[in-house]
Amino acid sequence: MVASITKIKIKMSGNEKKRSDASGLKKIVSKIRYGLTLQSIRNVLIRIGIDISPYYWFQEGINITKIPEIQGSASDYSFELLGPEDMKILETLGKGWSRPLERIPALLEGKEKCIATKCKDEIAAFMWINLIEFKYKSIVVPLKSNEAYLTDMFTVEGFRGKNLAPCLRYKSYEMLKEMGRDTFYSISISFNTPAVRFKEKLEAKKVDLILLIQLFRKFHTIIKLKTF
Repeated sequence: MVASITKIKIKMSGNEKKRSDASGLKKIVSKIRYGLTLQSIRNVLIRIGIDISPYYWFQEGINITKIPEIQGSASDYSFELLGPEDMKILETLGKGWSRPLERIPALLEGKEKCIATKCKDEIAAFMWINLIEFKYKSIVVPLKSNEAYLTDMFTVEGFRGKNLAPCLRYKSYEMLKEMGRDTFYSISISFNTPAVRFKEKLEAKKVDLILLIQLFRKFHTIIKLKTF
């Protein structure tokens, strides 16, 4: 009986290993397919304390020639600002990577805004807007009263492929202009191909290419590589 159980355990472990290997291979293929190979290497280096981040500084909302449209029934969707009470939901949707619970004080103080696309009251996509500063790693740049920094765009998996992200971005421009903000900035790591393509789809303008090097959280330097 013990021998039988042992064999069964070994067999199950082998199957689990095969599933794990298949899942790992699928992730690798997916990253290669979407041009994220260098981004994946960067993520590995970050884990050991080495961060090499070449990123584009974009200005958005200035050269729009075509207003993005939702694919499907647009009447099912709405756009609205989210409040502190919505952050627990975002924590599960975005898997915590955008730190929604930690941002509640900034929401209450009006330093940040969170705008979402909803499909019949269900959050389908969301993004963050900082009205006070651009902050990335060790870089902090105060914003002027007419400026905004756009970040952390996320589309829930079941709603991807419907062009929600560009539509939400465009709606954020409109909302910000109503608040007296007319200059919008964002960044994208240069070898994060999907993110750069997304900005190009928005007809965003590349302003600078900047290199941030950070070693073991003790040394950092910023180099402007190119101005467009």
